[in-house]
Amino acid sequence: MGFSAVALGVDAVEGGNYRLAMEPPEGDVFHIRGTFRTVEAPRCLAFTFVYEEPDPDDQETLVTATFEPAEQGTRVVLEQSPFKTAARCALHRDGWTDSLERLEQALT
Repeated sequence: MGFSAVALGVDAVEGGNYRLAMEPPEGDVFHIRGTFRTVEAPRCLAFTFVYEEPDPDDQETLVTATFEPAEQGTRVVLEQSPFKTAARCALHRDGWTDSLERLEQALT
């Protein structure tokens, strides 16, 4: 996918907000924002996810990431819903996969 975060503002407390600007390999910068619902370090992070320039098939979703001890580090379980269409779900799944693979590469 190759997207880059070009700006980020985060207030990572329950009720705090975030906003990020993402730049795709081709195309215009777009923005994502949301509010932190749960911040329970080091176990759980939940936040809303909203595109500021939405596609007609977008709607606000809730992302929940849980972190569990694993034999070789930490197991990350990420859930996001609801989606209007299977295509929007696949788009997000691909984006999270790319992001988590990049994180893994950065940490090794």
